[in-house]
Amino acid sequence: MSIRKSLFLSNVAMIIVPVILFFLYFLLLNVVFGGDVKILTQNFQHRWQTQPAVPNNQLFTYLKKTASLESDKFYEPSFTGLITDKLSTKNVGVIIRKGDQLLYFSNQVQNLKNEKLPDFGNEGYMPVVWLGNHPYALWQHDFFFPDGTTGSIFLIDKGVPFIQFARRFFSMIFMGLVFIVVLTNALLSYFMSRRILNPIEQLSVAAANISQGQLDFKLTTLSKNELGRLVTNFDKMRKKLKEAAELREQYEKNRKELMANISHDLKTPITTIRGYVEGINDGVANTEEKLKRYLETIHAKAVQMDRLIDELFLYSKLDMKGIPFHFEKVDVKAYLDDYLEELRLELREENVQLGLEIKADPPPIVLLDPDKMIRVLNNIIYNSVKYGDKDLCQIFIMVEEQEDMIEISIRDNGPGVPSEELSNIFHRFYRGDPSRNTNSGGSGIGLAIADQIIKAHGGRIWAESPSGQGLIIHFTLSKPAEIGDHQ
Repeated sequence: MSIRKSLFLSNVAMIIVPVILFFLYFLLLNVVFGGDVKILTQNFQHRWQTQPAVPNNQLFTYLKKTASLESDKFYEPSFTGLITDKLSTKNVGVIIRKGDQLLYFSNQVQNLKNEKLPDFGNEGYMPVVWLGNHPYALWQHDFFFPDGTTGSIFLIDKGVPFIQFARRFFSMIFMGLVFIVVLTNALLSYFMSRRILNPIEQLSVAAANISQGQLDFKLTTLSKNELGRLVTNFDKMRKKLKEAAELREQYEKNRKELMANISHDLKTPITTIRGYVEGINDGVANTEEKLKRYLETIHAKAVQMDRLIDELFLYSKLDMKGIPFHFEKVDVKAYLDDYLEELRLELREENVQLGLEIKADPPPIVLLDPDKMIRVLNNIIYNSVKYGDKDLCQIFIMVEEQEDMIEISIRDNGPGVPSEELSNIFHRFYRGDPSRNTNSGGSGIGLAIADQIIKAHGGRIWAESPSGQGLIIHFTLSKPAEIGDHQ
């Protein structure tokens, strides 16, 4: 429920609820102090009608008829005694007046014989007439006696019960009314404040925590109004801030790690180059053969540094999505056949055996960037060649077709990778050799580059190393329906 609707209903309830509670409170007072609730029903039936039914209606009609035809009977004791006998209600009395003289008053209204009754000419019903200190309901009929004197017949109901009750218990009624209004408003204000102030308090505490850099908390709300949605959105913002902070922290950690790795990998060849150059300057390379060996070492280390810098530059651009990809529809069998033919020429002196199996007929078509995929295949295969521990390095490529992807697996017969380190081989600067020996020429980011390129193709890459079966690297590529050219 919206806050606007809640406030509207709360305002309505602040009016309706006190009325209902006051009515029940008044009813309770009637039961406790009046004995029953008839006083209320009588009040609504007789006291607030424009012209209620007259108590002892037949008697009052008879008296009016007598006043018109035989008014002298009002002097006769036998007739007035008949009136007394016919009065059926103990709360109703009769007074007959001639001029200023009371000819008759029944026992029920003896206390009014000295009170001033309404003047002649006020014939009709009067719901409330104050006689003395008490209210009464009064019916009056005016007529003339035979001698011309004015006369009046009064049928008097002993006051108005509601007014009498209200007058008697005014202090209790007033205090009850005030208590009910105050209690109702307090309760409604409390519940409304919980609906409004609690979320605001939550947001205030959350904002204070965020300002102090504390993001490890959670905002919850059961409300679905505007404030509830605000709390939910605020918590989503907190989660994004936390994710951004964690990502920034991870980036900072990676930056420091990258700087340390770069420093290590660059310092080693630089130290070697410096040592050989100093050896030349100091005349240590005192023969032509020794000088040639020193210069070849310096050249090899310079090439290694150049290759490392190129790969770092490539990895950085891939990580920042700064390299464009141009995807083409490629027949995977023809593409791999051409690649392996060139690779065999490059590795003809390395004693490497290459194999290919396509488990699909016809060979599948994939979308890939041919140049970037060459880099992936080279990084994986040359990694296997560098770390091979057999006289004959065997590398086998297998292609399998799936529903919307193809899977390429590259298996070697090398030493493999311990299972606990498999998840690390795609991290930059990871090497299986804890000493980070670079004698093999590896930079440690070849597989990390492959990982970035495969992800850019919309696929995934992973590795497994069954015991005694070397290392297997798998990656997936999308079929033409799944991916298009993108930058």
